[in-house]
Amino acid sequence: MFADHPTASYVWRVQEVRSLGADAALLRARVGMVPPGQADVNPAVNAVQSLVAVRRDGVWRVALFHNTPAQYHGRPDLADAHTAQMREALGASAARG
Repeated sequence: MFADHPTASYVWRVQEVRSLGADAALLRARVGMVPPGQADVNPAVNAVQSLVAVRRDGVWRVALFHNTPAQYHGRPDLADAHTAQMREALGASAARG
């Protein structure tokens, strides 16, 4: 699927990790993407992700992954904050090299 075109770079910030019991956890994150050949995130593709992990036989595995577009209907302040956080994440990853 991606053989004929480059993929975007992915940036993220974990918002929460919550225990759901001894062998389950929820991770929530805000994510963004930088289009190929660009230096800034594309706010139109910002998303919110949730992941449920379960531990079986001592190994953590993804049980559920959910990705939804970050649609802050009527709340441009939240959309701007999401984009700013992705830009911070992009700067941090560039600094790490």
